[in-house]
Amino acid sequence: MISNNIHAERRTLVSIDFVAEELGLGIKCCEVALSSASAATWDRKIKHAQRAHDIAQRFVHRFRISGREAERINHRIVHLKTLLEELK
Repeated sequence: MISNNIHAERRTLVSIDFVAEELGLGIKCCEVALSSASAATWDRKIKHAQRAHDIAQRFVHRFRISGREAERINHRIVHLKTLLEELK
């Protein structure tokens, strides 16, 4: 029983890290797009960033996230959304 709880907690932590990493990649894509003079790079990076945002939004609600982690994830979601709005 304890082993199952430990495995469930570990899966949740890995999943939260996955969401955080996707958001980080999306933010990086936006930053690259903002600094790029190439229309092709701009479009490609925006698509990647939007996909990262969509993935994060889809998965973040599946997990119980503690206060500090929730704050970190929500901050990244808001930051990425703001960058995407700037790029549109």
